[in-house]
Amino acid sequence: MTLKRLLATAVACLALVGAGCGSDDDSDDGSATPPPAQSGDSVAVKIKDIKFDPKTVTVKVGQTITWTNEDGIEHNVTAEDGADFKSDNLSKGDTFEFTAEQAGTIKYVCTIHAGQDGEITVTS
Repeated sequence: MTLKRLLATAVACLALVGAGCGSDDDSDDGSATPPPAQSGDSVAVKIKDIKFDPKTVTVKVGQTITWTNEDGIEHNVTAEDGADFKSDNLSKGDTFEFTAEQAGTIKYVCTIHAGQDGEITVTS
């Protein structure tokens, strides 16, 4: 094989490999988040690595949000704005539930860990 043909083959292979590395995602800002895990009228939020995952969720009035602590340390879930709820301290495996009763935005935190916060958008 000549050097010219070898280079042309290498370039063609690299182009095919590069084409396979693309994404079908239409968003181009990298901010797309997967929808929360939903089961009927419940939305699941994990507490893991000192974060709420997902950090923001959207639910309808009447839906329940269930937080599950997957960390080896205690956390809590405390509304700061838009609702009034506060869980007990949750050990690993413990859960807390809140059912959205009116449309609006609810901001919440873990009062044990600064910077651990989340947001619920409730639609009608």
